[in-house]
Amino acid sequence: MIAVTPPRIQKYCAIALALVLVSACQGDASGDGTRRAAAAPAGSRTAIAKGDVVIASPSTPYKVAPVAAPGSVTGNVTLSKPLDALPAVETGDASAICGPSIPDGSVTMQGNGLTGVVVWLDGARSGKAPAIERRVELESDHCKLIPRVQAALKGSAVNIIGHDDFRQHLRFTAPGDSAPRATILLGGGEQVIPTELPFVAPGMVAVRDAEHPWTRAYLAVFDHPYFAVTGNGGSFTIDGVPAGKYKLNAWHERTGVSVQDVDVADNTATKVTVTLSAP
Repeated sequence: MIAVTPPRIQKYCAIALALVLVSACQGDASGDGTRRAAAAPAGSRTAIAKGDVVIASPSTPYKVAPVAAPGSVTGNVTLSKPLDALPAVETGDASAICGPSIPDGSVTMQGNGLTGVVVWLDGARSGKAPAIERRVELESDHCKLIPRVQAALKGSAVNIIGHDDFRQHLRFTAPGDSAPRATILLGGGEQVIPTELPFVAPGMVAVRDAEHPWTRAYLAVFDHPYFAVTGNGGSFTIDGVPAGKYKLNAWHERTGVSVQDVDVADNTATKVTVTLSAP
């Protein structure tokens, strides 16, 4: 988060309160008044980064149940070989604010670990209660969306915070949907726009700016609490896991999905190393 002064915080609170009231009156309207379309027919998928990436809606709902002897999955994510940075993107009409170009921010290595990787367990349909806090923040600051990768529960909301003084038209799209889940217009200057629309269903939601191709972020949406995003050194921990056999999935925007088996035992920290294959 960017450090802010008390007046700025007061301004955010006032704007956010007003927008929440407006949102309550508009139902499922997005930031520019567009309503979400019905989901596309089964099998219809769009590409996110490399290949099709889908966090599918499960066939059975997740149920909260006691976990008598919870285990955990902890480990690190690394690359099979280094990933070169993609070419910088020219900013065109926004160069006076953003500079002549924006460097690639898709790969961040700390030591041998890769940050910004979404990791989750498939097959856990009951277990610990999801977190109560279900609000995340996505900031447009210095012509970038920060953080670039986040994960949250279905039913969450995001505060989109604008600092940059130029027009942005953000689109939130996910495979399997026939239209963006939300479209948000940032008109320039300080703004706070809350929306729940990206989190209506599980999926890997890509955030793009229709007018500025360098702008991008990802919101991974789950209906269960067994997920994480890698942090320092590519590390992650998924705790409170019932004993059993699962599929451990790891996704990065440049590699797609890697899947491996993991066996979780009672009261045991299962340690794994995930190696993503660089193209």
